[in-house]
Formats: sequence, structure tokens, C-alpha cells
Amino acid sequence: MLSLWYNYYMISFLKKHKTVCIFFVATLIVLYVHLSIFSWILNQNKVIVTFEKNTAEQASTLSTNSQLDIKMEIPLRADGHKNCWQEGDGSWGSQYDIFIINNTDLPFLDWTMQMTVPKEARIDSSWNGIYEESYEKITIKGTEAAFTVTAPPHDSIRVGFVLYSNELLTDAEFHLSGRFLRNPFKNSAFLTSMILVILLFLAFVTSLITAIMVERQKRKDEAKIESLLQLCAHFIDVRDEYTKMHSTHVGYYARKIAEEMGLNEDCQKTIYYMGIMHDVGKVLIPNEILCKTGKLTDEEWIEMKKHTSYGAEILKDFNAIQNIKDAALCHHERYDGKGYPNGLKGEEIPLYARIIGVADAYDAMHTNRSYRNHLEDDHILSELEKNKGTQFDPAVADAMIRLLKKGSLHI
Repeated sequence: MLSLWYNYYMISFLKKHKTVCIFFVATLIVLYVHLSIFSWILNQNKVIVTFEKNTAEQASTLSTNSQLDIKMEIPLRADGHKNCWQEGDGSWGSQYDIFIINNTDLPFLDWTMQMTVPKEARIDSSWNGIYEESYEKITIKGTEAAFTVTAPPHDSIRVGFVLYSNELLTDAEFHLSGRFLRNPFKNSAFLTSMILVILLFLAFVTSLITAIMVERQKRKDEAKIESLLQLCAHFIDVRDEYTKMHSTHVGYYARKIAEEMGLNEDCQKTIYYMGIMHDVGKVLIPNEILCKTGKLTDEEWIEMKKHTSYGAEILKDFNAIQNIKDAALCHHERYDGKGYPNGLKGEEIPLYARIIGVADAYDAMHTNRSYRNHLEDDHILSELEKNKGTQFDPAVADAMIRLLKKGSLHI
């Protein structure tokens, strides 16, 4: 449950703070790209590259032509002659040096090289590698001790052996396999995406902290505003025993209607504040009219109806809540145009005033008044249905009806 609430809160928070949301989404996208590049590099590091060459042809037979090269030679002795000799039985002994040349910017490692040799050839001694002999083939692997496991970028490694065979080895077929090691921190795409991830994450954190501070200050301001409005509402309602808490109730019902109609949270709060202050103009209505238990005279009724205009006048300079004066002015307008003070009709009446009008009527029916006791919910539902399209906006009335039927109104 806590997890669901947290997820809902975060989604709601990101919806309200679009800059934070943009940086958050951008960070996730670039992070995904960054991780994809890293994954590609790791996979490429596992790819086995093969290279084949015939020393007589001096040409590569695979597409890896310029990445690697193999060179075999018989080195010269101090006297300037090649280090080879002929035995008494006519066979030849010779030193062979083999160079694996790496022409790339990447280390070449975990390599295995296989070469062909004449029949009945045998290795007498070898260096810088691990050697295995089989029929007409020699397999060589590098060793850590001889630093031949890895061919550095734009460099070569040397292995070699003394071979006895019936004839000098002037050419051979080589098959070389191994893998290139890519360093992510030497990859421009990886570095660029990493820098972008860091910058976007910092921007996200900065915007998030700013948004949290703004939200916290906003809540403090809202708490102060609500406290002030509640004080005003109490001052309004305390004058009449039958309307105590009326303003607070209307604010609560108006907010529930707004929520049921799918209005966003900011709209719900604004309508709640408007509901609390909808009757502020009654502070200027004389007590003998406001608290009269009997029927008002025509003159008294005219004066009572002025509370909407008085309220708008009182609230005209209250800028903390936009349009609050219009809510006070129009909450007694009717959907059919027969309300007051201006006889507005239908959608000429602001939506928040139409919502407060239904909330105000519901609280009036739901509570005891000087002229009657409260009505039962079935009776209230009947009144709401009957007055849809005349006194009430049908959509607003339907929202209140749904709330009543669901039992969602609890104070």
C-alpha cells in the first residue's frame, strides 16, 4: 500500500513539475543509450577475430586484412649469415622468428596461432610461447611470463623456435584467432553519453530539489491561506446557529464534486477555497435579516441577495486565489438563467460557481435550518434529479448524485 501511494505521489509530482519530468525522462533515455553502448562494447570484446595468411603470398585471405599481420623470418647471425644449418643426414636446422603485428588502436589478446610445417618436422627448442605439435601443424599460444599474451596497439610480439625438418621452411600457412579489447573510456560515444547522463542527472536533481522546495513553500503558503480562510468562514458562520460550519462543509463538498468530475488537484484546492469563502458577503447583512427565523419580506430578501455582490466586493483585491470574487458573486446563478445577481445562464456561469452552487444547495438540504429539519438522502437525490438543467448544471448534479450513491461524502 505504501509503495502504491509513493508511486502515485511521484507520478502526480512529475505531472505538476514538467521540467523535472523532462529531465527525468531525458536522463532515462540517455542512460539507456549509454548502457546500450557499454553492452555493445562488452559484446564486441567477446568476438573472436580470425586471420589467415600464407607467407609466400604475403596477403590476407580474410576481411581483417589491415588489422593484423604475420611475419616469419630466419634471423641473421653475427657473421651476417642466416641462422640455419644442414645436418649430416641432409636435414636442415634453423631458427625461425615469427612476429604478430597489431595495426590497430586496440590490444589483441587471448590469441592462438596455428601454422603448417613439413612432414616429420620437429621442434628442438622454443621461446615466448606454449607450443603443441601435431601432424604437419604447430599450435602456439602466448605466455604471461614472456609478455606475449597480448599484442599491444600498433606494436608486435615475437615468438620463435628451432625447427629440424627435411627442408628449410620458406613459407607456411598461418591461422590466427583472438579478440580485440575495447576500453569503454576510450570510446567517444561511451564518453559522450556518460557525460550527458551525468549532466542530465545533475539537472534532474537540481530541478527536483528546487521543485521540492517550491512545493514545500507552496504547502506552507496554502496552510496559511486555509487557516485565514477558515478564520473568516468561522466569523461568517458563527453569526447564525443554523449555519455553523456551513462554509467549511460547502468547501469540502465542492472539492469532492471537482474530484469526481476529474478536475486536477490544483483546481480541486482552488474550488475548496472558493467554497469556504462563497458566503463572505453575509458579514455585511444585518443580523435581523441573516438570523431571522420567519419568512423574509420582499425588502429583506432583496438585501439578503446582495451578499453575493458584497462578497465579490470584499474579495476583489484578494489575489492569492484567482477568480475567487467571481465564485462569491455567481454561486446563486441558476443554469436556466433565473438566478441572481446577473441572471447568467448555462456555461455563462463559471464552472467553479456551478459546482459551489450544487455544494451549497446540498449542505442547505442536508443540515437543520431555522425553517425546517434536514432532508433524508433519498429526498436530496430526488431534488437534485428534479432540478438538473434548471437550478443545477446537469453534469455537476450528476457528479453529486454519484457521490451520494457511493456514500463518498463523509465529514
